[in-house]
Amino acid sequence: MEPMVSQSLEPRSTPTGGLSSAIAAACRQARDEQELYDGCRSVLVKLYGTDALWLSVTVSGSTERVGPTDRSFDQAVEVFRCVSGETLLTIHAEPDAIRDAQSLPHIGFGLSVALEMRGLLLDRQAALDDATFQLGALRQVVRLLSSVHSTEETQNLIHDFMAEVFFAWWAAFYRLEGGQYVPLHSRSLGEGMTFEPFQGRGLDRALPPGSPATPPSEVGVAEVVPPGTELVVPMDAGGERLAVMLLGPRLNQKPYGPSEIELAGALSQAASIALTNAELVERLHSAATTDGLTGLLNRRAIEERLSAEISRSARHQVSTSIALMDLDKFKLINDTLGHAAGDRFLVHIGQLLRKHVRSLDVSGRLGGDEFLVILPMTTTEEAKVFVNRVRDGLREFHKANPEFGLSTISVGLAQAPRDGDTVSSLLAAADAALYSAKGGGRDLIRDVTEG
Repeated sequence: MEPMVSQSLEPRSTPTGGLSSAIAAACRQARDEQELYDGCRSVLVKLYGTDALWLSVTVSGSTERVGPTDRSFDQAVEVFRCVSGETLLTIHAEPDAIRDAQSLPHIGFGLSVALEMRGLLLDRQAALDDATFQLGALRQVVRLLSSVHSTEETQNLIHDFMAEVFFAWWAAFYRLEGGQYVPLHSRSLGEGMTFEPFQGRGLDRALPPGSPATPPSEVGVAEVVPPGTELVVPMDAGGERLAVMLLGPRLNQKPYGPSEIELAGALSQAASIALTNAELVERLHSAATTDGLTGLLNRRAIEERLSAEISRSARHQVSTSIALMDLDKFKLINDTLGHAAGDRFLVHIGQLLRKHVRSLDVSGRLGGDEFLVILPMTTTEEAKVFVNRVRDGLREFHKANPEFGLSTISVGLAQAPRDGDTVSSLLAAADAALYSAKGGGRDLIRDVTEG
């Protein structure tokens, strides 16, 4: 575009060579646009020996003026303008500072080149920032996920991390249950948004295991996922679909471009490994702490839990009771119906205990037909209420399953710290009470204090 010139500034020296290097230096040294414009203006001020110069920068309809604030701009005239992308750069000067118009086109050209160079630098810096951010996100997610052992915690962490990394308005973490993908974790910055299950076969057909993260524009995907979904992130391992993460629009209103999709794929791989490890750890822990027949805690695990509850009881000065239970004449079931029937009966006892314990209670199988229930914040008198519920449930079972015959339970109760402040001492007290119940004719509940 031709410069608007009435007169022109007279440079102190020819604005070639030195001007180019000076503007190039300003471009290299600038850390942002403001420093770039200040630096270019300083080059012009030094070149022409006058401070009566302004640069007007217009971006998206908003104009910012760079120049002296103690001088009137009202009489300044436009002497040159150039455009780079959405940026309009205009040079203004006071009329009495203008003497020669020969060099302004060269100056304008130099400034336009500087703007182009700055644009390239900003694009490269943005790409570098994206790469740095992605590397940091990968490093952080690997570190955080590797320290989590609970499947629930791992799922929650994956959900939160994905939502924050991509600045999503909403995010939902789904797992397959009964042929449907069910939202286990979700959050939305908007109001009134709910997340419903969706059909699993349709998504798995459109995105089979091993598929990368994808926008819902893929054939068949948009028909299955909730409206507003902008990125679908499958989490697969060994040809198996472990979970699916759905992300809504981004807070910065930017689309999920190739770099975001690639990052989502890398994060999903790390997340899949973490989920697999968490589930493996839980299975190993369950195998080490759970009785294989009844699903209750095994002897080692229930004694470890009892130790913790005794310590809590002493620390907070509250009572913790235990109920040591033994099935009366259980040997008769094995002898008459066989060991398989005896195992089924033990399984029912485990189900019965799980049904009647509170959420804070713990039940376990010590071995054979002997069971232990820990009742925190409970006295032995209060524990009798629980035991009677179990006995009533056992009677109902016998009505529905008469082939097992009438089997009763004998129960010994003990209370910490009153009857013992260690696992061995408290179990010994409960065992003495149980021995008393057996000796008294079975089908009895005895507190250790009752003799």
